[in-house]
Amino acid sequence: MCLNADLKTKNMKTTLLLLITTIALAQPKEREHYLSFSMAIDICNATVGSAPTNNKPKLDLLYQFSMVGDNIEVNIGYENFNAIQFDKYTIGVGYLFPIYAHAFGKKIKMVLIPSIEPTLIDRWGANWETTSSHLSIGGNIALRWHLSETIAIEWLMNALPRTDLSTRYPTLNPTAPIKISNYLKIVYKIN
Repeated sequence: MCLNADLKTKNMKTTLLLLITTIALAQPKEREHYLSFSMAIDICNATVGSAPTNNKPKLDLLYQFSMVGDNIEVNIGYENFNAIQFDKYTIGVGYLFPIYAHAFGKKIKMVLIPSIEPTLIDRWGANWETTSSHLSIGGNIALRWHLSETIAIEWLMNALPRTDLSTRYPTLNPTAPIKISNYLKIVYKIN
């Protein structure tokens, strides 16, 4: 079952704030500097589908180019979900909190990345009955595991107010519903 929760709950916000604060204060201040390209797949839509796809698996891909300097990440992204005639363009800004652990004599390097993401949502086609663009601003939490100097994998959770749905269906969605998406991403780093 896919995560589809309302982010307005106080407990979720408090938990995330405590987690980020604890990690920020407890970790050494190593600075990251690199460029990267990444590709991600929406885990839920790829495995079990969702209501808009009639619960049939469909491909939803996210592509990003990122620049990291002094633990600040700026990225530009493009998501394409052809099955529901949806795509989005993003510019994200986040901060990298390094997390280190040791297991089996090896150092494990992970990074927690909270970010904010202004977004342009495009909708089109016969199912949508028009072509339209909608501005929104979303938030992300990512956990990146560095497998080597050039390859990392990442879990990314995106919370996006869907202004396209509130505009198209104002009686069903008088306010923009917040939709949660989870992605599995592979990152190629250029040092």
